[in-house]
Amino acid sequence: MEEMSTEFIPANLLHGFFIGDEETYIFLFKEYYVGLCAYSRRYVGRKDIAEEIVSETFLKIWENRSSIIIHSSIKSYLFQAVCNNSLNYVRKLKSENKLELYFQDTQFNNIGFVETVEEIEEKSLLMTDFSLEIEKAMSQLPPQQQKAFRLKRQDGKKIREIAQMMGLSVKTVEMHLSKATINLRERLKNLIPSFLIFLWLN
Repeated sequence: MEEMSTEFIPANLLHGFFIGDEETYIFLFKEYYVGLCAYSRRYVGRKDIAEEIVSETFLKIWENRSSIIIHSSIKSYLFQAVCNNSLNYVRKLKSENKLELYFQDTQFNNIGFVETVEEIEEKSLLMTDFSLEIEKAMSQLPPQQQKAFRLKRQDGKKIREIAQMMGLSVKTVEMHLSKATINLRERLKNLIPSFLIFLWLN
């Protein structure tokens, strides 16, 4: 990997970024999510699409973190990546001859540039502790799913250990974990950005 400038990047943050530390990514997401969404909307004109683009950008960065090269700051890298992905989204619409209809629909629904960054911040769950929503969703899972999921996610138990503790087969535990993941993703999808759900469930 080429030498990188770390002038604006604390060493621990840079290290966490490249080793895939979850806390680092959650910090970056909470720190820049609102600004990145507002920035993306300058190109795509829609809040919902901008949020999708930002979440997908973080997901791609997470998946490709070992090969990423940063020459400036993480913040600059994130904004450039979101810019590129936003432009790609618009280019794709244009290539499919959907661009004019898309922006007509955006204007009609009045969901383009209405909200300010400050208004987005006020509504954003990321400005609060989203763990409350996660805990609420977990508490609504069926008892066996909830127990298996808590043992794995919160206690760090392996599947075989969970099976022994719960008196179940490994296959049954895997089934409970799979169903718990599906249920949680469905319950949280309108409350928490998709990348954070991905990060937390994986």
